[in-house]
Parts: sequence; structure tokens; C-alpha cells
Amino acid sequence: MAAANAPITMKEVLTLPSIGISPQFITFTNVTMESDKYICVRETAPQNSVVIVDMNMPNQPLRRPITADSALMNPNSRILALKAQLPGTTQDHLQIFNIEMKTKMKSYQMPEQIVFWKWITPKMLGLVTQSSCYHWSIEGDSEPVKMFERTANLASNQIINYRCDPSEKWLVLIGIAPGSPERQQLVKGNMQLFSVEQQRSQALEAHAAAFAQFKVPGNENPSTLISFATKTFNAGQITSKLHVIELGAQPGKPSFSKKQADLFFPPDFADDFPVAMQISHKYNLIYVITKLGLLFVYDLETAAAVYRNRISPDPIFLTSEASTVGGFYAINRRGQVLLATVNEATIVPFVSGQLNNLELAVNLAKRGNLPGAENLVVQRFQELFAQTKYKEAAELAAESPQGILRTPDTVAKFQSVPVQAGQTPPLLQYFGTLLTRGKLNAFESLELSRLVVNQNKKNLLENWLAEDKLECSEELGDLVKVGYTPDYLFLLQTILRTDPQGAVNFALMMSQMEGGCPVDYNTITDLFLQRNLIREATAFLLDVLKPNLPEHAFLQTKVLEINLVTFPNVADAILANGMFSHYDRPRIAQLCEKAGLYIRALQHYSELPDIKRVIVNTHAIEPQGFTLNTYLILLSSEDPEIHFKYIEAAAKTGQIKEVERVTRESNFYDAEKTKNFLMEAKLPDARPLINVCDRFGFVGDLTHYLYTNNMLRYIEGYVQKVNPGNAPLVVGQLLDDECPEDFIKGLILSVRSLLPVEPLVDECEKRNRLRLLTQFLEHLVSEGSQDVHVHNALAIKADPSRVMDYINRLDNFDGPAVGEVAVEAQLYEEAYAIFKKFNLNVQAVNVLLDNIRSIDRAVEFAFRVEEDAVWSQVAKAQLREGLVSDAIESFIRADDATQFHEVIRAAEEADVYHDLVKYLLMVRQKAKEPKVDSELIFAYAKIDRLSEIEEFILMPNVANLQLVGDRLFDDALYEAAKIIFAFISNWAKLACTLVKLKQFQGAVDAARKANSAKTWKEVCFACVDAEEFRLAQMCGLNIIVQVDDLEEVSEYYQNRGYFNELISLMESGLGLERAHMGIFTELGVLYARYRYEKLMEHIKLFSTRLNIPKLIRACDEQQHWKELTYLYIQYDEFDNAAATVMNHSPEAWDHMQFKDIVVKVANVELYYKAVHFYLQEHPDLINDMLNVLALRVDHTRVVDIMRKAGHLLLVKPYMVAVQSNNVSAVNEALNQIYVEEEDYDRLRESIDLHDNFDQIGLAQKIEKHELLEMRRVAAYIYKKAGRWKQSIALSKKDNLYKDAMETASQSGDRELAEELLVYFIEKILIH
Repeated sequence: MAAANAPITMKEVLTLPSIGISPQFITFTNVTMESDKYICVRETAPQNSVVIVDMNMPNQPLRRPITADSALMNPNSRILALKAQLPGTTQDHLQIFNIEMKTKMKSYQMPEQIVFWKWITPKMLGLVTQSSCYHWSIEGDSEPVKMFERTANLASNQIINYRCDPSEKWLVLIGIAPGSPERQQLVKGNMQLFSVEQQRSQALEAHAAAFAQFKVPGNENPSTLISFATKTFNAGQITSKLHVIELGAQPGKPSFSKKQADLFFPPDFADDFPVAMQISHKYNLIYVITKLGLLFVYDLETAAAVYRNRISPDPIFLTSEASTVGGFYAINRRGQVLLATVNEATIVPFVSGQLNNLELAVNLAKRGNLPGAENLVVQRFQELFAQTKYKEAAELAAESPQGILRTPDTVAKFQSVPVQAGQTPPLLQYFGTLLTRGKLNAFESLELSRLVVNQNKKNLLENWLAEDKLECSEELGDLVKVGYTPDYLFLLQTILRTDPQGAVNFALMMSQMEGGCPVDYNTITDLFLQRNLIREATAFLLDVLKPNLPEHAFLQTKVLEINLVTFPNVADAILANGMFSHYDRPRIAQLCEKAGLYIRALQHYSELPDIKRVIVNTHAIEPQGFTLNTYLILLSSEDPEIHFKYIEAAAKTGQIKEVERVTRESNFYDAEKTKNFLMEAKLPDARPLINVCDRFGFVGDLTHYLYTNNMLRYIEGYVQKVNPGNAPLVVGQLLDDECPEDFIKGLILSVRSLLPVEPLVDECEKRNRLRLLTQFLEHLVSEGSQDVHVHNALAIKADPSRVMDYINRLDNFDGPAVGEVAVEAQLYEEAYAIFKKFNLNVQAVNVLLDNIRSIDRAVEFAFRVEEDAVWSQVAKAQLREGLVSDAIESFIRADDATQFHEVIRAAEEADVYHDLVKYLLMVRQKAKEPKVDSELIFAYAKIDRLSEIEEFILMPNVANLQLVGDRLFDDALYEAAKIIFAFISNWAKLACTLVKLKQFQGAVDAARKANSAKTWKEVCFACVDAEEFRLAQMCGLNIIVQVDDLEEVSEYYQNRGYFNELISLMESGLGLERAHMGIFTELGVLYARYRYEKLMEHIKLFSTRLNIPKLIRACDEQQHWKELTYLYIQYDEFDNAAATVMNHSPEAWDHMQFKDIVVKVANVELYYKAVHFYLQEHPDLINDMLNVLALRVDHTRVVDIMRKAGHLLLVKPYMVAVQSNNVSAVNEALNQIYVEEEDYDRLRESIDLHDNFDQIGLAQKIEKHELLEMRRVAAYIYKKAGRWKQSIALSKKDNLYKDAMETASQSGDRELAEELLVYFIEKILIH
């Protein structure tokens, strides 16, 4: 389908890369769009920043250096919400800023990490953690409020949306998770729907959801609907559905029936899934957008499919409602910002035509007031009316798109329905429906008011007017004012039955009533005609139609019609009277023709066939009719064809006089057509043809026709009597027709002085037949003719060598004209002589300048005549030739100020400013022009006459001093510029000028008055370059208080090596009332670079006023590890602090400080790195360090580290301290040490108190120990482990009989006891 006919229009509004957004940041985690007002982008390179794109001016993004994990612009206001994780914790720091006010509105430290957040209303943020959802209002000092806990189906999901309905009673949370093992590529969607009132959740499968409000018929309160889209995989089948259900149905009220529809994904999009849903509240349309760029459009009320198409070739990850246009915005991975809108011109025809869903087409048209369903609506209205479903018809008319049924015809249709007893009249049903929908139009208001007034219920009118339900009009005002309108129509009908003439009088009385006739004229006329009272109707209409108004065209036609049919003579009289001019002329023409009024018919017909037909009926016209009546018709018509037909008919009927008269008097016939006809007709009398050709410029054609038809007397008559002025044209044509010269000469001489000489000469000269006129011209001269054209033809054009003689001899010729002719004939000296003779000095000097091209002769001539106009011409010529100084002198002599623009430009190019000053002083006396005064100041400056400038600007002038000052500055005329800027109090420009003049103290004073950052910087930098550091510091203090300008000043000083002076400036800035964080931070950076010894003191004094991240970078670059560690601690970045200490211990390590740091780190690996660090560099303090970490470290890992390092004994105090935890590795390590130290008492104590170790292994290890007590401990271990025989055997071996007996006793084993007794007996017997 062509895009132009698609029901949804897609437009690229913006591409994010085009405004400087790198593609790496065009992701779901970096880009947010909370409404159609703003897009927010979070950048992390080349530096951390947040970019805010105002959709009203998308090509002017606002970029701010902000470090955050997420940024959200408020849907309505310039309010920015920021989220950042606190270093070393799982907590998030939330802040809300008013960008316009540049203030922080609220902040909060969230104890849980936020995994998703969103503006759910303009006043409320929704916060989603791993376990719960919170709401945080931006008003007041309230903290986030927990709303509900997340359901199990959302565990391990990526949250992609969170929404609330307009009443904030329903909440929905959307997440996605990897697909099932059978189809992992199809992402799974999960939804949690929560009722705030019921405090209950429902877990569902869905990828996208949205809320909407919908009014169910019969329920005055809107219903809350939720629509959600699902795509699931079960039993090897993919199911895609769209659901629309009502939430919290209202008891006792009609409810919304649940709807569902299939989402059809093409085969290539089998694993695609919905990522967003937007609902157009303007059109009640659901938009479902998928990841791969598919768009599904459904009707909210019926869930009927409207449209599906791919709108983006790249994946879409973000959408937002475009509420004002009823569409949505979408952003894809390429960075395109797309706008989808309803194509109002095509969607209704598309639904009715392509989808064949007529009901939906009508509903869309009504809902959105859209075109395209007019025929359907009208047809449906007529069907309802035919089925007597007046209530439904009234509702359809009230909701009809673009008000197509809100017309008087509809009101009349309801009025025509008979009222059934006991039922509400359909008209009142219609008006009642309109009142519930809104405001009535003027006609509806008037008709309803009539009903109410007739029923004497004016109180209803007052209520409707108060509710603005009625459209006020003059007619409505009159109705309300009077309060009662008699039934004039009934009265007229009553009078008609008995007194027709009285009815006429009554009707005329009504027509003169104030406010207009209460019954329209047509209705009154029809009442008369129904009773065949034609004369009465005529009398009435002739009276009321006297004003001859356009709106009475129908009635004018009507009165003529009825009389042409019944009383043609009356109609003829009416037409003869000429009182009407707006009636239907073609209709009346037809009736006149039928009635035999052919003359009247001719007067009214305009079409040629009609006129021909009527003219044929000349037998029915009176004998004088053709010449009189038809001519009268002709006079009343402007139709060229009618006039031509009249001429044609008169010629064919031999009415030559009529032909001659019409061709002479008519202005409307087609001259070309008439000329051709008359030539073809070859009338014996050529006067009609002469009339046409003379009037319309066909003299050549006329002459040719007359000559070739041997009608020479008509040629003579034409040039002698009709139009002698055209004789040259006649002569020219005769020459072309090769007429004998004798006839032409005779013709010319017969006209003599009446003949215009100049065109005659032209005609002959064009044909190279000028000699033909010699006799004629000489004859005129001999008669004393002073005609310039005679002289021109005879002298200049016939014989140029005699011109000067004629100039000297003749005095009465037209000097200017002859002079111009001489110029045209290139007789320049003769022309100069003529102009000089007639004192035409300007023309004379122009000949010298333009033709003879002698400026010297022109100057000489000007001195001789001393005329301003002459000098002016000389000056212009000198200016053109580049003689600027001479031109200026001439202009001054001419007192001519008109050319000052050209003179100024030329003088500046020639650098003749002394002359220009004189000229401009003259011009000022004649004109008050800003250009003149401005240029005079500039000229004074160029010739270094500064005192004149000071005097000039004190006097009244119209110079544009600002522009003059700027120009002087640009041309490096600084002293003059200084005067101007000081006079107009332009302190900023004055400061810049004084800088150029090296007057730095004055520049500082001017900058103080200007008080603008730009000026302060210019003066400051100039003072720095001039090493005027005291003045530079004065300026700098006014700059560094502006955050945006501080860095520029710092770089300027540093780039020039003025480090001490910069530090002095910043130190002075600390005491300023407007001192800000940037000053303290920049000073810290400078200390780090150039005054290391002052850095730590500065940091400790002003740690709360520093931009710590920036200073951290500076200390890191300059390798100030001790200070860097301190900053990390102040910024709660304990991991970095610990790493810095360990990596740069010679400078940064302090044992007590490190103990404080290491217990606060978030990265547990740093604990063990600290163990290695102390083992290598401070082994004597390792136990002290380990003691503070005792509750945090893995003791087994620490023991393993020390064992591998071979220094287990080094941490014996630590292990003793933590042995109470009964950790196997600690117990075994200590037991090993006790064995090695042969400390059997401690070993036995360890074994008794801490049993988590390899007991048998230890026993086996020491059962052969050389110390008896160690072997005894081994036996003790065996006894504790229940290995009675091994324990007794060891005791017997070491002759520890008491121990053996105790073991046998504790074992409770009779057999062991007997064996031990046998052993003792045998032992005794042996000994």
C-alpha cells in the first residue's frame, strides 16, 4: 500500500547521532523518554554527561556534565531525576533538580538498589527494587512509600515498564526473561497487576500493557480498562494474543465486555515479541510495537484489527505516547526518533474499504471527528429513521462526524414524525441527545427555544444558557425577549378563506414587522397560489420584492413564471418596468419564447443557438422590430456573439445602415471575426468595413482590401475625411501593394498639413522610399512650416550636410526635439549647437559628456553657464570616471546632495576624506540622513580631527553612533571609537577600545560599568597579556564567580605560565560572597599542580566545598598519593583509597588510617590483598590489621595465604583470637604450631575446645612423637574419636595403664575391658 494512503503515517523527527549522540549510548539503559516533551541521554565518554533534548527544538540539545547511573526528565516540566549507586554499597542516591530554577528539590538515599524507575505521573516516581515497588512524590518532604512486593513470576526478570492508571488505583509491572529451554530465542514476558484498594496482586504472562479510560453506553462514569499483549510457547505452539478487560467493574452499571484478538506475526518474525504498548486516547486505538519494528493497530472498543506494518528496519527499544496528536514516538537502535500519527484523511476510507468494517469506520469517524464516512453515516441515519428507531437516529445525528447531520433538514425530519400519545416526541429526543453531548448550534438553539417558549418553560432556557448549551443569536434574543410568537401562518390561512385582498394586506403587514416577516415569503405565496389567487400573489410579491435583493432571486423568478403562463401581458409589463435583475434569466427566456414574447426572449437569451432560433422568428416580429426592438436587445447585451449575429443578420437582409451603425457604435463585437465577415460579404458600401478597421487597428488590411478591389475612392475618403492621422499607414500599405507613386503623391498632397509627418517619414524610410516625400516636404517648408518633423525629415535624414545651416538659419523650430533627433542621427556637434542655441544647457552638457565625451569642455561649459543642474551632470560624469575630488567640488558647486551614497562610496575608495568632509557638511544643510552624519564622524576620524567629533556629537545629529563606533573600532580608529562609546555609554565596547589603547585602568572601570562576563574576560585577558596582574585579578574576580567561565580563565593563565598569579586570583576568590564549589576545586587543582605543600591543608579545610571527583583526577595525575587517599576517604570510595595506599605505600600508608579504610571497602578481595601487603611490607603489624578484619575475612583463606607464604606462625595471635569460630583451617594450623612447639598443654586445650579438624590425621601424626605427652595426646584423640582399641594400645605401649583403664571404662565395651585385664594378668605373670 502506498504510504500516502496508509492509515498510519510515519515520520522521522530526529536522529540522535545528528545532534552528537554516540551510537554506543543509544540503548535502553542510556536513553529515556518519559513523554513527548523530552528525550534524556546519559553519556559516559568522553566525559560523564546528561543530554536533554527538548522535542520543541530537538536540534538544540542541552548537555550538562553530570555523573549518574540513570536520568529521567519529568513528563511535563523541566525537572530532572538522577540516580547513582553509592560507591562500595548496594544503595542508590536519588536526587530531583529543577533545571529552570537551578535548584535541588529533593534527595533520598535508597537502602535497596533500584533496578528500574519511571515517572508514573508528573508528580510521582515509581521505584522498582529486586523485591518491591515504591512511590516517591516530588512534593513535600515525604520519603518513598512501599506499594507492594513483587510476585514470584517476576524473579530474575529484566523490568522494562511500570505504569499506573489515571486514578492511581491500579498498577502494572512488566518484565522479560529468557525463553523456555525448548525455544530460548523467544523471550518470555511476565506481568504483575496490583489493586491499590484491594491490596492484591495477580501474576500474568504479558510483554506489554497499558491502561485506558472508556465510557460504556449507559454508564455515566468511565470504566478503567487494561490492554495487554502476550506471546507464549506451549506444547510446541506459539500463541500471540491481545486482551482488553475492565478493571473494577462498577456494581449495578453496564460493564465492558472482555475482548481479545490474535496478533499475527509473519514467518520471518516468529521470535519477535511486543516491547511496548501505547493507547491513543484521542482515537481509542491500541498501538502494539515489537522489538523488530512491527506495528499492530487495534480498536480499543472491539479489539478489531485496523493495521499492521513494519515501521523500523532496526530494533525498537523505547516508545512514548504522543498525546496531542493521538500517536506515539519510537526510538530504534540506529537513533531514529520516529513519530507515528493517524492519517486522518485515509483511516476511515481504509477501514470501510480495505477492511470492509463499516461499523468500525463509522465509530472511528464519530470518535475522532474524521472525514470519509459521510455516506455511511447518512445511510445509517436513514435506515434507523425508516425503522422508526428515532432514539438511535438521534444519537447518530448528534455524534455525526464533522456535524454532517446537524442541519435544519435533520430537525425538519424529526419535526415531521407524528407524535404518539404518551411518548416523547422524536424532536425532543433529538434535542435531548444533543444537550447531553454538548452545545447546540444556532439553528438548533432557536428551534429548541421555540418549543420551550410555546410550552411556557422559559426556566429551562435560563438553565441551558447558564450551562452554555445554546449558541446565542439575534433571533434567539428576540424570541426570549418577546416570550410569545403568534401563529401567523394560521391567521393568514384563516383570512384567506374569506378575504383574499385582506390576506394580501395582512401579508404585507407581516413583511413590514420589526425583525422581519414571521412567515417566509415563499410560504405566503404558495398559500395564495393554492387557491389560484394569482393576481393577489403577484400584488404581494411586486410589493415585497421592490428592493430587488439577490436573496429574492427565486421569488422574482416565481412571479414572472406564474404570469408568463397565465397573464403574459402582465409579465411583459413587469419586464418592461425593469424592476428585477436577479431572476433566472434562462428560465424566463424560455417562458417568454413560449408565450410569443420574442423580443423579451432575445433580451434574456445568451446562448447562440437560442438567439438564432428566436431571430428566425422575425416573421412574428413587427416590421420595425428588427431595426428598433432588436437593436434595443443589442444595447442590453454585452455578448460578442450576439452583436456579431446581429451584424451578420442585418448584412444578409440588406440592412446596410444597421450594419454601419452597429459597427460604428457597438463595443462588444469580435472585431477580427466581423472584419473577415465583411470582407467576405463584399458589401457595395465599404463604410461598415472602414468603421471596423479604423476602430480596431486593421488599417493595413482595409487599405489592401480597398486597393485590390479597386475601391480607390474609399481610400481617398478615409484619409481625407475619416482619419487623416492614419494616412502614413495607408501610404505604407500602398507602397507594399506596389501602388503607382503618382496616386500616392496625390493622396499625400490632398491631405497636406493634416498628415502627421513623423510617422509618414518612418513608413517611407522603412521601405527605402523617402525620396517620395521630397516634393511634399519642400512644399511644407516653402509654406513656412516650422514642424520639427518636417525639418528633421528634410534636413537630418535627407541631407545631413545641410543641418548646421538650418540650425543657424531657422529660429522657430522645436529645439529640444530637433536636438534629440540630431543625437539619434549621431550629429553630436549639431545637437550641442541646437541645445546651446535654445539655452538647453543640461541637454547641451549631456551631449558633451555622453556623446562627445569631453569632460574638459563640459567643465568649461559649466563655468560659463554657472547652473546647478549643469554642474550636477558634470559631477556625476567626473564621479563615473573616478575623478572623485573634482566630482566633489562640482557637487558642491551644484549644491547637489542627492548622490551622497555614491559620493561616500567613491571617496572612501579613493581615500579623499578631506574632500568628503567638505561635501558632507554641504549635504547636512539639505538633508537629515543618518548615513550622512555617520559618515561625517568616520571621515573626521580618518583625518584625525577628534575635536570636531566631540563637538559634532554634542550638537543635534541623526548619526547611528553605535554603528559608527563599531566601524571605527573595526578600522582600528580607537581614539575616535573611545569618544563615541563613552558618549553613548556603551561600556562593553569602551572597555574593548581602551584595551586596544593599552589604557587598562580605564578598561577595568568601563568593564565594571558594563558588568558582563564577556567584557570582563576581554579586559582580564588583555591585562594578563600586558602583565598587569593587579588589574587582571580585579577583572578575574568578577569572572570566576560564574561557573561556566571559571575554567576558561584558568586555562588562559596556565597556558601563559602565570601560575602564581592564577593561584593568587583563586585564593582571593575564596572570600567572595558568590564563591562556589568550582573556585575551591580549581584552587585545589592548582595546588596539586604548582603548590603541592598547600594541597592537604586546602583539602582538609574545604572538603565539603570541593568537587572531589575532579580533584581526585588532578591528584592522580600529579601522583599526590597521600592527598588522593584522603580524598577517596572523603568521597566514601574506600576501595580506591585502600588500593592507593597499597600501591603507593611509601607516601600514602598510615597504619591507623589504613585500618579505618580497610574495614569499609566493598570489594572483599581487597582484604586479602591487604594481607599480602602487610605480609610483605609490615609483617609486624599484620595481626593488628587482621584483628580489625576478623569479622569480615574468610579465615580459611587467610590461613591458606600464610601457609603458602611459609609464615603461618606469624599470625598465630590472630588465629588464637579467631579460633572460637571453630574453623577447620585455623584449628589445624594452631594444632600444627602446638605440635611443632611441643606445647602439649595448649594442644590438648585446643583439641578439647575446638573439634573441627582432622582428628585421626593429627593422632596418627603425633602417635610416634618422641615426647610421651604428645603420644598421650594422640591416645586421647583416639579415645575422643571412639577408637578405643588404638587409644588403649598407645597407652599400653607407653605403660600409661591408668589412661588405658579409663579408656576401657569409658568405651563401655566388656570385651575391651576383659582384654585389658588379660593383658594385666599376663604382664604380672611374666614379671
